[in-house]
Amino acid sequence: MFGKFLKGAKKVTNQNLMEAIVAGAMLIAAADGTVEKAELDKLDKLLTSNDNLSAFKPADIRKTMSRYQNQLEADFGVGQNKMMKELADISDNPDHCEEVFLNMLAIAKADGEIEQEEKAVLVKVARNLGISLDEYGLA
Repeated sequence: MFGKFLKGAKKVTNQNLMEAIVAGAMLIAAADGTVEKAELDKLDKLLTSNDNLSAFKPADIRKTMSRYQNQLEADFGVGQNKMMKELADISDNPDHCEEVFLNMLAIAKADGEIEQEEKAVLVKVARNLGISLDEYGLA
């Protein structure tokens, strides 16, 4: 019985991590006003190769991506608020915070450069998650 409890708790933790990674990545992808194919391709590769997310079907992850993209495209401010709430769900786990931030950074770099709007989002998220910008050359 205890094993079932642990398995359920791990799935919830991984659900929060998956949603936070997708939220952060979509937030970065939409920050400059256009979600580019290179960013979506990079996110898809990052998510499908992440061992912590292996319990999720790729279709479920893509459904989350689509839902978050739609929210951000409908209204960036409202979508950003929703994405920040998803990120707050993992804020008590430093390892998850770092993983989410590294994925966001990878998405920001996917098209070859970090735009000013993307950097502003990275700074905001780093502050909310307790990430040192100095470690990533963003200070």
